[in-house]
Amino acid sequence: MKRLLCIIFSLIIIFFILFYIINDKLNIDKIIKKIENDIGISIKLEEKGKWKYYPKLKYQNNLSLKTINDNLVIENSKVNILRNYRIVSPLIINFESPSILYKSINFRNSIIDAEHYKGYLYINKFYADVIDGNINLSAKFDLDKKKEISIKGNYNNISLNQVLKQMNISNWDRVQIKLSSSNFLINTIYGSSGEIIKNLNGHIDVNGSVFFISTEEERFGATFLKLLADKFIKQSSISQSLSYIFETFADIPSDILGKITIKNGVLITKNLLISNKKEKSLLSAELDLQKNIIDGKIDLYKNNKIYLTAEFKGNIKNPKISINGNDLSDKKNLQTQNVREIFKKGIKSIFDNIINQND
Repeated sequence: MKRLLCIIFSLIIIFFILFYIINDKLNIDKIIKKIENDIGISIKLEEKGKWKYYPKLKYQNNLSLKTINDNLVIENSKVNILRNYRIVSPLIINFESPSILYKSINFRNSIIDAEHYKGYLYINKFYADVIDGNINLSAKFDLDKKKEISIKGNYNNISLNQVLKQMNISNWDRVQIKLSSSNFLINTIYGSSGEIIKNLNGHIDVNGSVFFISTEEERFGATFLKLLADKFIKQSSISQSLSYIFETFADIPSDILGKITIKNGVLITKNLLISNKKEKSLLSAELDLQKNIIDGKIDLYKNNKIYLTAEFKGNIKNPKISINGNDLSDKKNLQTQNVREIFKKGIKSIFDNIINQND
């Protein structure tokens, strides 16, 4: 009996020692402080929090979070933190938020299932609705010296032009691009936005749709330009090219299919297919995310042969465009600044230029 009592007493002592160790490990203030220091964020707990001690240690609370530069803002979120009584067990984190704002992009109805274990944060699941689509991914964060990040997953029906507009990168009012990916893998390191982009590598399988918007005036004008091409010989190449672009791709839904490779912050695609019921085109381009500089070309096909090539270079907000080697910003070829100006002022501006040049 004495031996049994000693065993029971010893077990009770061991239990309290284990409880103290685990409870210390699950000290919320310590956890928050470490996360704040490791990632550079500010976390505010909305309530005192609720504790449960059986069958697992469990903590519940509502919180708000933001980064120092306010690029990331999370409010009115629910968090559950769980841990088994085994000393080496991971810290389990379940997170729900109606809104996560990242650089003005709203990730709605977000759900995160994560684990913190031996210096790593594992995001087993991150799901959110984004604009008209959704994203579903998993990730691994090295919280120690290397600060490496690896993200993989898929996304569906994401509006590219809305993302660029909300991030204040570019405003494409006359084109609608929606992208999906069944598989993507991205690696980088955590730091400033510049460091994240500079160390960005990976690949993205891409499919989706693109819709170029034109006005009735522009559609009529494209046909009229084609008729005028024979009369104004020096304008015939550009006139026919613009007419073909409008006739083949304007106001017609087109499909997108291809792959994007990321190397040290540069997005690269080769022969990304854009096709519709009339024709197809192949896009090859490089986009430097650090400098917002693009360098690419689109080969537009007619009867399975390249009919014209459009090249674009410079800042993504306002690249320099040329068609079959004719620079649209060159007044000798066409008195208009660029394709963006054509879409902005309408094709009537082209008529005026042609007429003025041939008076």
